[in-house]
Amino acid sequence: MIGLALSGGGSRAAAFHLGCLRALDDLGLIDRIQVISTISGGSIIGAYFAYSPHKSFSDFDSDMCMLLKKGLQKDIVLEVLKPKNLIRSSMNGLVEKFDRFVSSILKKDPSLLRYPTRTDMFIDVLNRELFAGLKVSAKRRNDMDIVIGACELRTGTAFRFSNRRAGDWKHGELIDWDIDLACAVAASAAYPFLLPALDRRWRFQKNGQNTFHRVILTDGGVYDNLGVQVLEPSRDPDISLHTFPCEYLVVCNAGRGQDDVSSIPVDFVPRVARSLEIAHRRVQESTMRRLHHLRETGQIKGFVMPYLGQQDIKLINLPSDFITRSDVVNYPTDFAPMSDEWIRKLAGRGEQLTKNLIYRYLTELL
Repeated sequence: MIGLALSGGGSRAAAFHLGCLRALDDLGLIDRIQVISTISGGSIIGAYFAYSPHKSFSDFDSDMCMLLKKGLQKDIVLEVLKPKNLIRSSMNGLVEKFDRFVSSILKKDPSLLRYPTRTDMFIDVLNRELFAGLKVSAKRRNDMDIVIGACELRTGTAFRFSNRRAGDWKHGELIDWDIDLACAVAASAAYPFLLPALDRRWRFQKNGQNTFHRVILTDGGVYDNLGVQVLEPSRDPDISLHTFPCEYLVVCNAGRGQDDVSSIPVDFVPRVARSLEIAHRRVQESTMRRLHHLRETGQIKGFVMPYLGQQDIKLINLPSDFITRSDVVNYPTDFAPMSDEWIRKLAGRGEQLTKNLIYRYLTELL
């Protein structure tokens, strides 16, 4: 089984992953991918790829380029500013704050859900632009499996949606698991600084019992920014809802890698953002070591990690038009409109790295 992981990283990740997918298509491997695990920005492109079986790869490629050039920021802002949405969200915000105040006095958990929020309006945008009301059980390209990762803030665990089931190890399996695809993707991509966590009360089944739980879902990158865990062997299916032990892994990582110490994070937002970047990078480094261990011990046959932040000096047999790390590494992760030149560079680096690494480490697949 060949598994593909698409990391988080907003529009930078979506463009980089587009290039990785182009390489897999050119190498004749795209139709051999049996499972995709996606996080945040990787969930947007990964879900659109998986759930567009009626489109050729060329059409999918064209659609993603159009989306990147258009961006999603303006659509989200316009959705938020619609009078109906503005009134509903403002009223709910006031009532929800009052509920929290009263609950703090009574020393109990607040009961009112935070709904609707900008994330709920993000769901509407995704439905309109990409997913047209699709459910997670909808038909997929080559009947591949897909796992869309989010993070549940109350328990601090991974919460994952797939075309078969949804839930986490703490709450159990979501009974009404066949939710809107746009909802799963929005939960995965709800970056804390920009989009509120998705607030829902759902019914779960665990150990033969049905219970309701309130879940607070945020960006999947908070827990696992690479999305590799569900693809690794030796996961216990009695504990983990999503287990896809793969023989080969292609792990597309849109992280920035080692920093050039170019900024001074003094203010609050830069400090917190910088802290998240460091935490992400440390977790990713641990994942890289784990992948090497899995290969060395024979638990997987091989893997490659096309890495946007890869130090180029470690690469060999590079093409003359190679797009370097310094050319792309500082592109932001927001979903502002992206120019043709930036799409060319980000996707080009993903394509070049993927081909270079597969030719070097996974020739048996070709």
